[in-house]
Amino acid sequence: MASPVRRPGSGEGMDAPPPTGTGDDSPEPTRDWSELPLDALASVFVKLGAIEILMGAGLVCRSWLHAAKLPDLWRSVDMARHKVVDNIVDIFGASPVDPKINRVVLRAMARFAVDRSRGQLEVFVAKRFVTDQLLEYIGDRSPALKAVGLVSCAGVSNEGFTQLVARCPLLEDLMLVLCPRIGGRDVYEATGRACPQLRRFRLRTREFCFAADRYSDGEALGVAAMHGLRTLALYGSDVTNDELAAVLDGCPHLESLDLSEYFNIVADDALRARCAGIKSLVLPLRREVDDEYEYETLCSRDVDFGGDSD
Repeated sequence: MASPVRRPGSGEGMDAPPPTGTGDDSPEPTRDWSELPLDALASVFVKLGAIEILMGAGLVCRSWLHAAKLPDLWRSVDMARHKVVDNIVDIFGASPVDPKINRVVLRAMARFAVDRSRGQLEVFVAKRFVTDQLLEYIGDRSPALKAVGLVSCAGVSNEGFTQLVARCPLLEDLMLVLCPRIGGRDVYEATGRACPQLRRFRLRTREFCFAADRYSDGEALGVAAMHGLRTLALYGSDVTNDELAAVLDGCPHLESLDLSEYFNIVADDALRARCAGIKSLVLPLRREVDDEYEYETLCSRDVDFGGDSD
């Protein structure tokens, strides 16, 4: 007798479908991150920041290293907001976060970042480790620099800073926070002359401020030479009403002015009238000359120099 014909789809023979469900133990396909397009990798690296890239993200594989060298990635270099920087306490001491990182290493990282920008660096922000020599390196290789921020950089002097701004005619945004060797009327006047496109200047000269703490060197009169300013924030200096009047005369385009931590300013009706055209104005509390101030209120505030915009 002839064998019965086995029809396709009957669940037997070669035409039967493969089993499904929990019995399928075939491995899931793995994703090869090294094959991501360069533009996708660059988008990720931008969010990591310069220090994370130079500490290892750019060394994972050949394609990641290639992406980490794209000049567009290094237009903006922010080396002020990282835990290894915050934890470095002395000149040669390593960060407890990573014992391989100290100020010398951070300066080498900054030079790598400048080199990788290939002259396209526009923004440089750093904290604690910057020196005159590093600023010279940046200034010589960064003709497109538009924004500079230095925080607690005791290694930068007036001479080194002045040489940098002389090489940065396109500078639009300048931030100096607790840099004890930068300051004075001559320095700020030179900055105003060298950087005619400067639109925003934020300065904190010391952390705690009393009018008698130090003799005023007329630095506010130097700020008056920054004629194109739209935004000005000054903290910890000894500017007087007369000096402020000179600033208002020299900077007629001001739209934002913050002088909230000044003990010598008397916010009287005459001063408020002079500032009537300024859109965003923060003056000290109105007082008589003999009034007392609450130290904690005026001197201990956490001022954000990086989050605001014009």
